[in-house]
Amino acid sequence: MKLKSRHRSLVLPLLLIFWLINLPSSRLVRWLWAAEVDLKPGDTIGPHNWQRVEGMVGENLLNRIKQGYTFKIKESRNVKSPKEYLEATEKYSSQVRLAHNGELLDYTAGLPFPKLDPNDPQAGLKLAWNFYRRWLGDDYKNGGSTKEGRIIRDVIERDGSERRGTVVAHSLFTRNRVTIDPRPVFPGYEDIDWMQLRADEYPRDTSGTTTLEIRYADPKREDDFYVYIPSIRRVRRAPPVQRCATISPSEFNFDDINSFNGKVTNFEYKFLGEKKTLVNFNERAPFRRKLGDYLPLDEDWEVQDAYVLEITPKDPRYCYPKKILYIHKGLFESLWVMIWDKNGLYWKESFALRTPVKLLDGREVSSVATVVIVNVQNGRSTVLTATRAFNQGYQPSLFTLATLQTVMRGGAIR
Repeated sequence: MKLKSRHRSLVLPLLLIFWLINLPSSRLVRWLWAAEVDLKPGDTIGPHNWQRVEGMVGENLLNRIKQGYTFKIKESRNVKSPKEYLEATEKYSSQVRLAHNGELLDYTAGLPFPKLDPNDPQAGLKLAWNFYRRWLGDDYKNGGSTKEGRIIRDVIERDGSERRGTVVAHSLFTRNRVTIDPRPVFPGYEDIDWMQLRADEYPRDTSGTTTLEIRYADPKREDDFYVYIPSIRRVRRAPPVQRCATISPSEFNFDDINSFNGKVTNFEYKFLGEKKTLVNFNERAPFRRKLGDYLPLDEDWEVQDAYVLEITPKDPRYCYPKKILYIHKGLFESLWVMIWDKNGLYWKESFALRTPVKLLDGREVSSVATVVIVNVQNGRSTVLTATRAFNQGYQPSLFTLATLQTVMRGGAIR
């Protein structure tokens, strides 16, 4: 029996509805998300159309959009690493390989694995190494490009009260150097990946607390981690578990620095695919916000492509049982971080906005600008403004116990 033309016109829509209803919920969400990534500059996102960015931001921010947070989509910014880093990638990446324990072998400088194959069984581990060896300059001062010349940390309690702190932090890469001599490594420091010196300046109850971290290339060698504690006027060598300690009074711990600061070989990795995500690569740092809230008020957001990486610890005692990073496909910088607790409950959510900064020779590069971390379980959040000044010409002699002793005698780190 033939259907009348009027009835035939209803068949396709009805079949489509039947198919959607019978899709498993997770597949339905993915299908809807895939259909809604056609965001264009000028589009406004808010509680009336939050579905358009579902899967492109963290759950907590998505809930804030549902509650009224509104912003515009802007043109996506095309960003690349400096040419000398790209040249080092071209020169050295073909010789890089992985050991059976996940260690990176025959690495000199640049991006270890520029051609990432999603079907490669080791794609997750290679992505982790790309993230670890991304361009961060040969050294940098965190907060060095802010007006204050230091990191500004605002801790926001659930009730909206705030507490401000300032921190000075310097980082040096003794290997993987591509711009400042000696290149590609400081002679005598071939066994060290990086060193970081960090000193609290304000508030008074933490002022003077200074940490010195040294990361060794040998996967079996633990980090050196020294802490100067002003209240007892002593330097203490902290155990590796200290990396999970909260950097009081914030919601960050030491392994949250740079989104994921753990030793690569201490974790397992799973490549979860690629996604469109929302971020801001041209933040007017520090962004304007309402007192007691972390939301950027004047910032537009843009669509960027990201790899998604799941990180789980080999040690079951580690503080984070699961962390997921959304990693920019060009810079290999982290854009979003999601963290779960030991009970499998969503625990923390973090995003990093970025801004262009100038190198000493006038070239423009991308720097982290403001990082926000939210503890969705206790309602506390931390806003960290830490725009970097790259390639300052630091020497390894700054990153020693002698510097901590200088602090003990009342000296300051600038």
